[in-house]
Amino acid sequence: GSILKILCKTKVLHGTAMLPIFHALLVREKVTNRHSEALRAEKMPIENKKQNTSGNASLITHYVPHDSHNALKSLYKAQVADAAATLLKRTYSLINLFSYSPRKRAAFTLAEVLITLGIIGVVAAMTMPSLITNYKYKVLENQLKAAYSDLNQAAKMFQVHNDMSVSEYAASEGSIKAQKEFSKEFNSVLKNSDKVYGSTDSDGNILLGSAYEWKDITGEKSHGPSCDFSGYFWDTQGRVIGFDNSPNLGENGPKVCIDINGQKAPNRYGLDYFVFMFTTDGYVIPWGQEHKDNPNCTNYYANCTVPKESYCEYKSNQTAQITCSNYAIANQHPKDSDKNYWHDFVRGR
Repeated sequence: GSILKILCKTKVLHGTAMLPIFHALLVREKVTNRHSEALRAEKMPIENKKQNTSGNASLITHYVPHDSHNALKSLYKAQVADAAATLLKRTYSLINLFSYSPRKRAAFTLAEVLITLGIIGVVAAMTMPSLITNYKYKVLENQLKAAYSDLNQAAKMFQVHNDMSVSEYAASEGSIKAQKEFSKEFNSVLKNSDKVYGSTDSDGNILLGSAYEWKDITGEKSHGPSCDFSGYFWDTQGRVIGFDNSPNLGENGPKVCIDINGQKAPNRYGLDYFVFMFTTDGYVIPWGQEHKDNPNCTNYYANCTVPKESYCEYKSNQTAQITCSNYAIANQHPKDSDKNYWHDFVRGR
């Protein structure tokens, strides 16, 4: 009993979860001792009157009856069961993991669960929209870089197959024919559209030449495309590509516009709709980027080039985002060097 009390107070033996075992052993030992004493009391040494060959008296031991054994056995079982029932069980409190609590159950209360779920819900409501938006913009950024790379590869392949750049071909053969030849540099074309600026529908209404509706970066107003002279084609990734007016011989052009994710939202200038330009040396550059063969004019409706600093702003105006491809590819804010394009500018910051 003293040993058990010491073990309970000091909590040794690699955790008090071992106490039930030691307590049972102690109880068993106590009962066994009692059993042995009772057996010894029942033994009756009797001197045998007959002498054996060695001359020593033999001891005849008489044991208690079988019923007494059963009674002691039952007593032993009962005492062990009583001791096990009265022994305190160790439990862990989840509120305080390292504290020993003999009376607390290892569980949360309903109030604690509801409070925890409420906190998780509030945090999720505050952070999830921002995380989803960041992910969408990151996807668009990667799609833009991939599209820019694919346009340049196709332009160089065009130059190899036709012995001239897209600019030179369009200057001599026209933008419509140049676009059809350029589309051959892609693995496959899903479909083509001959809709151009000034086309009419079945009722004779004049169309703006849009393959579908595009808006400015704010999403407030609808605008026509910047490339509406040569129709459109859809590549196997669903991207929509169109050419603008033919350039003069020896000058860069035509402009080439691309919706990097096709007809999927958001269909806005500066987000998934960007404007580039072919160069005389067989490359594609963001519209507004400086080049020795850029046209010497500033009419953004035609094939002329424009200064990139003047036409990339966050406002409801089509022409305000026609040179944003420069900044979107570099992830650079047009106005503030301490901010970037995809995290700040596209949110109006």
